[in-house]
This record gives sequence, C-alpha cells and structure tokens, in this order.
Amino acid sequence: MTAKHNALNAERIHESIHIFSEENLSTRYSGNINCFDTIDSTNTWLLENGKNGDFCLSETQTAGRGRRDNRWVSPDSGNIYLSYCCYFDHSVPHRSLLGLVAGIATAEALEDIGLTGHGLKWPNDIFWKSKKLGGILIQTADNYEKFVIGIGLNVSLPQDSLNQITQAATSLEEALKNQTVNRETVVIKLMEKLLSHSEMFAQLPFQAFTQSWNRWDILNGQRVSFQHQNQKIEGKVDGIDKHGRIAILLESGIEYFTAADIKLKKSNQASQTISKQSTTNRL
Repeated sequence: MTAKHNALNAERIHESIHIFSEENLSTRYSGNINCFDTIDSTNTWLLENGKNGDFCLSETQTAGRGRRDNRWVSPDSGNIYLSYCCYFDHSVPHRSLLGLVAGIATAEALEDIGLTGHGLKWPNDIFWKSKKLGGILIQTADNYEKFVIGIGLNVSLPQDSLNQITQAATSLEEALKNQTVNRETVVIKLMEKLLSHSEMFAQLPFQAFTQSWNRWDILNGQRVSFQHQNQKIEGKVDGIDKHGRIAILLESGIEYFTAADIKLKKSNQASQTISKQSTTNRL
C-alpha cells in the first residue's frame, strides 16, 4: 500500500533551499522552480524553456523517457520527477562526467535523508540492495552548452506500476521501512546537492571526483558481460576514466567503453540485465 502525498509547492521549496560554498557560507537560491500537475517531460520543458539554474518538477509525466528513448513509468503516485538546467561552455574539459556527478549528488542527498545501503550503477542508475530506486538522464541543447539533468526517484510504487517495470525495482518507502517520505525534504536536498556540485563542476579535480565515485560505485570489481560489435565480452570492472568511460579488465588488458557501446550484465546472472538502458523503468 502506498501513502498519499501532498502536491509539491514551488514557493515553499524555494524558500527552503540554501546553497553552501566551499567556505561553508550559505546563500539563497535565486533561480526559478516550475511545478506542474502533469507534463509530457520535465526534461523537455527545460530544454525548451529553462535558463541556467532553473528546476522543473511534475507530479506525473505523460512522455517520460530515458536512455535510448525508452519509456520511464511515471505514475501519479507520489514519486519525484525533477529536472535541472545548467550551462557549461566548451572550455570545461570534462563535461562528459556531468551525469556521474549528478549521480553522486543524488546519492549524497539520499544519504542526508537517512537512506543507507544505496549506490550508483554506471552510468545512470540509483540502486538500493540490488533493486532499482531511480535513474538519471542528461540531455543537451544550444550547441552542447545547455545541459538538462533529469532525475526520477521512486518514492511510492503501486502494484500496477511495478507490473510495468521489467526489472527488480524499489521505492524510498520500502527502503526506509515503509516510513512516509516527505517529498519536499527529498527534493530540497536534491536541489541543494545539484546546485553545489554544479557550482564546483567547472573546476572539478578528477582525483576528488574519482574518490567520490568509488564510494558509491556498485560495479567496481564485479565481473560483467556485454555485447560489443557483435561479440560477447566478459571482464572485470576497474573504475572509470577521465571521460566517464567504464574500464573493463580483459585478458588482453584494460579497455574503455562508453554508455552507448554496451549493455552490462553480471557474468553470473546472464538473464538479469543490470543496465538501465534495457529496462522499461525510465526517466
């Protein structure tokens, strides 16, 4: 049974956001928060209308999408569908890491609300105890300088929604032992983390990023198998590189792959695809 959630309130959320700098100084958020009862996609809305620092939220989405244009199940049951708009010009050398940084921000926000046992599955999934809790989608516009980060988090999952999802899924209510989750608290933490991480992103030290990623990475050291150029490849995950590519240790040595290259499976669970890009639960 899922709990009834109150509608998100943009004004109340705006008043509650504080951004902490590296000097631990707090400033008020000055961007726009746009809340909808229903929308085709929060990402699409920001791609068309968003300015740097804007957020978009909706109670439900009619055309939520994820990687490879797959559908994200978006019921009106109290989940979180949130998108954030930010700009980074071509002088930022590591823009390909933004999706992974957004994952770190999400994991930290969930930790702040008391969640434990969660982690990130490269490139864009949030997991809790082997079940998918949410996902992240990055889209670009304006000559690849405008970035929209979309985050979908399962807060409540009614049975009819679970029936539409083709992999093991979970919700914050289940992960937090069926406690009623205050969505606005989660949204505020997400926004604060996204704002602080994006503020520091242009000067991101790769070593610090790697340490943060390794803390949440649930695939590192795991054996995986995947199809690449019509060949089945098996190897051991050995972190990521400065471009955000996954490193796979093969018999011939380490090779690097992008999210567009592969669909990962755990080698000992060949029938269970653990990559978001082959599921129907999409942002």
